[in-house]
Amino acid sequence: MKIKQEQLSSHVKQPLQPVYLLCGDEPLLIQEAGDQLRASARNTGFSEREVFHADAGFSWERLLQSSQSLSLFSDKQLIELHIPNGKPGAKGGDMLAQILASPSPDNLILIYCPKLDAAAQRSAWFKAIDKAGVIIQFWPVEPQRLPGWIQQRCRHAGLSIDADAAQLLADRVEGNLLAAAQEIEKLKLINDGSPLNVEQIIGGVADNARYDLYGLIDAALEAKPARCLKMLQGLRAEGTDAIVLLGSLTWELRKLLELSQNSGPISDLQYKKHRIWGNRKTVINQALRRLKPHQLRQMLQQCAAIDLAIKGMRPDDPWLLLSILALELSGKPALPSV
Repeated sequence: MKIKQEQLSSHVKQPLQPVYLLCGDEPLLIQEAGDQLRASARNTGFSEREVFHADAGFSWERLLQSSQSLSLFSDKQLIELHIPNGKPGAKGGDMLAQILASPSPDNLILIYCPKLDAAAQRSAWFKAIDKAGVIIQFWPVEPQRLPGWIQQRCRHAGLSIDADAAQLLADRVEGNLLAAAQEIEKLKLINDGSPLNVEQIIGGVADNARYDLYGLIDAALEAKPARCLKMLQGLRAEGTDAIVLLGSLTWELRKLLELSQNSGPISDLQYKKHRIWGNRKTVINQALRRLKPHQLRQMLQQCAAIDLAIKGMRPDDPWLLLSILALELSGKPALPSV
């Protein structure tokens, strides 16, 4: 049978099924579901654990032997099977179907797979799992739901976080749930019990190298060319992909250009639309007073040229062009004609 991931917490309070298939695109959610099932299994007497990885050259007879053998140290054993490509092949599929045709009550089998395509879900081994046990599919958290997921995760960690701070953290982790979970754990260590706000999120990640990209953009907007270049060199040394940096700069320039068309002050609605929170409002306004629309358009043209250089369609060093662009954005004119 299939259950939703949200149902697992209540499901493990009941007697466990002989086999579980955890599959999907979210490694963190799959890992945590496995941890939950493993803990429940230990509490019900499955004290021995054996792990198999069905990679190239794997002997499926070992899995069959393990499922049929009696443990020397325990009455019950947990068998974990990782299928990295989600394809056990004909032999593996037949072996799984054979094992699950009459599963042993002394075994609990956990199977881990990536997202399975339609063909895999029509296979005999998938249907055998569906008949004998439980299938849980894990889907990516949609961008619009990620702030809510972060708020819920914070509550479980004993933290309170306001909506703007959750949105900012969601923007910064860009859909990476593992990164979000790690940041929440770090914030838990430094939190004094007060609700988390935008300023605390910014401060809490200020020293994180993964967010140097945001620091680089802020340094440019704050007209700090020396710091801007230092951070750019650090990003390059850490192996940051030039296309990732270009994408962030292009997105920032487009946002600035749109905001520069305003005849009056930026409204709260516009700040929210462009995900500008807390002290960053001041930084954006300072940059807009310094940068004119024609300069922003010229910099966007340079972004197109950098894109060509990254793709090898222009004989220029993309990192040199990125440095020139960053300097221009920070108020130190260095931009050549495109």
